[in-house]
Amino acid sequence: MNTLLVSYDLIAPGRNYESIRGFLESHVNWAKPVQSLYLVKANKTAESLRNELNAYLDTNDKVIVVDVTKDAAAWKGLSDQISSWIKANI
Repeated sequence: MNTLLVSYDLIAPGRNYESIRGFLESHVNWAKPVQSLYLVKANKTAESLRNELNAYLDTNDKVIVVDVTKDAAAWKGLSDQISSWIKANI
């Protein structure tokens, strides 16, 4: 399984946050440490998840998906729950 960092900017008009959040949260294991950023645990590559996200994006929206599996991470100000998720999944 890979840990994929997903960050997105939904540009007006048509900013459909509910559908993109619903798709990302449909994965069994995920965390949302800050606004418009998710960490998703999945048997997918960054490219394949990006391709799946295209169904939820308008042509002017922006998205980046980065495989952060086993990379170092540092943070400040996140909840204990999110901190625990990051420690267990990256």
